[in-house]
Amino acid sequence: MNSVRWDRETGGVVLAPAYPVGMADAVVGAPRPVFWEELDLLGLSQTWKYAHVSEPLLWAIDRRYYYRGDPVLEVRGGGMTTKPTLEFYTSGPLTLQPVNVPEMLKRNATVLNALENEAMEFVLKTYRRFHRRVDYTVVAFSGGKDSQVILDIVSRVLHPDQYLVVFTDTTMELPVTLDAVDQV
Repeated sequence: MNSVRWDRETGGVVLAPAYPVGMADAVVGAPRPVFWEELDLLGLSQTWKYAHVSEPLLWAIDRRYYYRGDPVLEVRGGGMTTKPTLEFYTSGPLTLQPVNVPEMLKRNATVLNALENEAMEFVLKTYRRFHRRVDYTVVAFSGGKDSQVILDIVSRVLHPDQYLVVFTDTTMELPVTLDAVDQV
């Protein structure tokens, strides 16, 4: 299990191999990146200043939002027909700077490489263990970020003749998802 801590300098997160004892800045939960589109959906363009950029602007754990490690917002309630309630933890408008993704990746390179190698080793060992017992080795592909990562890992350890990629069109996919599937 890896620990996660905020990196205030890049606006990102730093991974560590395990939870060190007494790690005061450890993040509890799995942070997900938050982009301008989500902030616009919440109506925050009226309150905060941020650019429409491809990099994440802040992070969320469950429904609490963090900017450079500090909690800035919590979203409560809301549904298909009702707006959520926004509880701000800051006074006044924020000006959000995007996460420095290249620097964040550089700072996490060692841990990411170890995780990547571990995942590739797992796929190869699993394939070798079961491939004679099954008709097909299949990679389920939804077009989302998780399935893209899995397909990338599988494609780096297995020959294309050793597996099939299956995408099921439920007719409910967004156009960007179908575009991603077509590109892959």
